[in-house]
Amino acid sequence: MISFIRKLLGSRFGAFFALVFVVLVGFAFALGDVTGSGSFGGLGGGHVAKVGSEKIGLGEFNDSLDNQLRAERRDNPTIDMTKFVESGGLDSTLERMIDRYSLAIFGEEYGVAVGKRLVDSEIRKLPNVNGPDGRFSQQAFDSFLQGLGLTEAMIRDDFRQNLFAQQILPVAGVGAEAPATMVLPYASLLLEQRSGAVAIVPSQAFLPKVAPSEAQLAAFYRSNASRFVVPEKRAINYAIFDASIIGNKATPTTDEIAAYYKANAKQYGASQTRNISQLVFPTEAAAKAAVAKISGGQSFDAVARELGLSSTNSDAATRESLTQGASKAVADAVFSAASGTIAAPTRGSLGWYVVKVNGVTQVAARPLAVVSAEIAKTLAAEKRIEVLSDLTSEIEDEFAGGSTIADVAKSQGLKVETTPKLFANGQNPAAPTYKPIPEVGQLLQAAFQMETDGDAQLIELVPGEKYAMLSIADFDEAAPPPLGQVRNAVTQQWAMSEGGKKAKQVAEQIQKSVNAGKSLDEALAATGVSLPAAQTVSGMRKDMNQPDQPMPPPLAMMFAMKQGTAKTLDAGADRGWFVVKLNTIIKGDASKETQLLAARRQELSGLMQQEFAAQLINAARAEVGVTKNESAIKDLRNRLTNRDVAQ
Repeated sequence: MISFIRKLLGSRFGAFFALVFVVLVGFAFALGDVTGSGSFGGLGGGHVAKVGSEKIGLGEFNDSLDNQLRAERRDNPTIDMTKFVESGGLDSTLERMIDRYSLAIFGEEYGVAVGKRLVDSEIRKLPNVNGPDGRFSQQAFDSFLQGLGLTEAMIRDDFRQNLFAQQILPVAGVGAEAPATMVLPYASLLLEQRSGAVAIVPSQAFLPKVAPSEAQLAAFYRSNASRFVVPEKRAINYAIFDASIIGNKATPTTDEIAAYYKANAKQYGASQTRNISQLVFPTEAAAKAAVAKISGGQSFDAVARELGLSSTNSDAATRESLTQGASKAVADAVFSAASGTIAAPTRGSLGWYVVKVNGVTQVAARPLAVVSAEIAKTLAAEKRIEVLSDLTSEIEDEFAGGSTIADVAKSQGLKVETTPKLFANGQNPAAPTYKPIPEVGQLLQAAFQMETDGDAQLIELVPGEKYAMLSIADFDEAAPPPLGQVRNAVTQQWAMSEGGKKAKQVAEQIQKSVNAGKSLDEALAATGVSLPAAQTVSGMRKDMNQPDQPMPPPLAMMFAMKQGTAKTLDAGADRGWFVVKLNTIIKGDASKETQLLAARRQELSGLMQQEFAAQLINAARAEVGVTKNESAIKDLRNRLTNRDVAQ
């Protein structure tokens, strides 16, 4: 879905552009962080930053955060605004907005042009904005925007900013290429091999023998409640319908059929097609010379071969197709020539056309009675789309006016169904064997993007065919359950946590012993605790970043250690601690690894291009001037994380 960089990805800087635009101004961000930023203005309530003379309004920024959170929820349905903000979502969203504003203002100041027609061309690339004829439809575009909760002004401004970045950022990376003196050491480093030993000190070896007191358990649960959070659940009301809801409203009348026949008289009237062969020459003289050879007895194909050309054939050329493909003059000349003759050389769109008419086919007129059924089918398909479009627009208007799903369903003769409270993946925690209808997956995807107290919505299940009215019936926010419901799980986690504390102490004791000169096996034995034996491990640095086979963390740690030393590493989830000992380092030599050197040169060049782009963005920010309203940002951060309640 990133239409802006479709063509750029095929270039030599494709990887660079992909990274820069996806992170900064990619189309994913255009829909995930589209804002009400018309004229770079806010929606009221103060501002969070000033870029040049323009302000990023607090309302606009709130909208961006909400949309970005919804985008994050597609991958992590349990995330809420508090977690999003605390994980850096607020800061990163603001920085991206400032970058986009800065580049747009910077571009305007230095004469970069982004006109309405350029924005229009990008809008036409959006999904679901074309009508039945495959062309852009304002009505389809409006429906698309309404489904996303956007306005045309919002998306136009967002595209406009992205297009400024598209034109400005590529300049930064032009000519950036990593030198060999940088590539060889880096490539050789990837071939470096390291080996050592790893021991695990498991928490289970130190589990407490006494059960926790009620106070201890309650305190542990309060401190670690996030471990036990139950994801948000939502129950939804829905009513599904398809084209059958319109009944016979799409059936064309006799008068409509007759009117269509009259309006398309050329299509059904008598016509003529021609079987032709054609050659195109750059000059009139060349075309006439070819005609002379053909008239002198040479065949059309022989003349083409002699001139090193290839003729183009058409079995059913029409006057219209020739007019569009060549010119009206060429079409007139061809349709004036008799079968078996050469049309007079005529100038067209590509040059001078020499056309041989191989044959003429007469197509008889088709009366209304013959094509009535065909026209009725065409009109029914068109009217069906039109009636459905009108109906869906009417339903959306009713929802916008405050009507409930029950009200609208009743008026349309539909039955409203209600699901139990489900997770975003469709699972029912109260009934693990619950099997929803196939459409529930799409319904839940939309439902978890809706405001819990918002209006009912209409969504498209099958484009142009199947729809669903949808509202939130009930919901439970993501939250940890009462301690009584998860007491056993909390008790087990408390025990592992306590064991983990002791495991950490023992691991640090082993580390000190190894760094003091003992072998890892000797240090393990000195603890007096029955622990698993150390394991020998080895690996190559280039294997650290394999996405399909990630390197185990203890082995990865060895590539950040000094030879002969030991370090500890948390095994995670209170499972225990690793003690890692690095024994040997074998340096790599990539001087003869042609493919590796080429790949690393491309990688480093891409990083250099990214760095240059980042510097250009920073320069644009410095040029236009950026001032953050730290007070407003702090107040918003506190409000979104509920910190203001405690202050």
